[in-house]
Amino acid sequence: MSIVENVPFRVVDEIPLGLHMLWNDMGEVSKCYVTKALGGLTGLLKIKPRVDIIKALILFWDPTHNVFDFSDFELTPLLEEMAGYVGLDGNLSHRYPVAPRPVTPHKFLDLLSISRQVKDGNLANRFCTFHFLYSRYGDPRGFEASDTGLSHQGNKNKWEARRGLAVVVAFLGTLICPRSDEHIELGLAGMADFMVKKANGTLILMILAEIYRSLTACRAGTKFFEGCNLLLQMWLVEHLCHRLRYMNYSLTGLDCIEEYGNRVNGHELPEGTEAWFVYLGSFTANRIEWTFSWLTVNKVIYMSAGVCFLLLMGLRSIQPYAPHRVLRQLGRYQTVPYDEDLSPEVIELCPKAAFPEEKVRQI
Repeated sequence: MSIVENVPFRVVDEIPLGLHMLWNDMGEVSKCYVTKALGGLTGLLKIKPRVDIIKALILFWDPTHNVFDFSDFELTPLLEEMAGYVGLDGNLSHRYPVAPRPVTPHKFLDLLSISRQVKDGNLANRFCTFHFLYSRYGDPRGFEASDTGLSHQGNKNKWEARRGLAVVVAFLGTLICPRSDEHIELGLAGMADFMVKKANGTLILMILAEIYRSLTACRAGTKFFEGCNLLLQMWLVEHLCHRLRYMNYSLTGLDCIEEYGNRVNGHELPEGTEAWFVYLGSFTANRIEWTFSWLTVNKVIYMSAGVCFLLLMGLRSIQPYAPHRVLRQLGRYQTVPYDEDLSPEVIELCPKAAFPEEKVRQI
């Protein structure tokens, strides 16, 4: 049976030119807003998507434990690894996990300093298009436009500040939490606003929860990967690039993603889904790069007080997280993991449902 037939789905396989233009045309004020919220994630603009890697990888996903199950070992993306890519050096102990926030159409317009008189049928359905944001904040002289409905028309400083928020929303909706119809969910504006205003927030839990959710959904046959396939792709390749000697590249920080190409340079990788499936199926534990040499982790978050897992708050679901199964990835002693089906712990979130944040915090 064909591998491609078994995994009939799409991923974000091309970064929109408009997103590149938004970032490249921004002033320093706006870029500071974006970097404060996204950290090193802006480096994803330089990563080439590999659809074949994700298609093959999906077939190894175990949704009962939220891990990849290879020939003789398990592997899963970890919070500390994702934090390293963002530029937090694997340290999440003092970070506040940002949860989805209900954002009405009026609230969305207010956050972006757009008049409530602006009419757009998509807003009532809790999403907007990339064009809706770009037409107001893409042109470097957009603050002078008279037909955009901006409430700060003519005020460049206020426009620059809101432009940063608009770019964060566009980035999250395009590369981090994409939709198959390429629309951007309004709820991302609330999360982006929090990240811009607060110094100790983190999107890492949300990012990983969306990757987990998408892996499970695609394993069941969903045709579009709604998580960040670029981060997942990078994560896998770095674990497959095995080095015989320990090498510390000291590349943590905001440039970690941008330096990814240098770290994997020289390693030959398969081409095509079929080749990747065979390649991944042949891997054994002694051929894996278990720990990222550039990532220093002093504290590991791996379980709560009462159960052997944590719950991650995502945009569209709550996902169980059991890193005790793969502590070796963080340089810790690996014990035999407790074998528990975690799939009943998944909570799918409806667009208008109240987010059960208190339950997550209790666990």
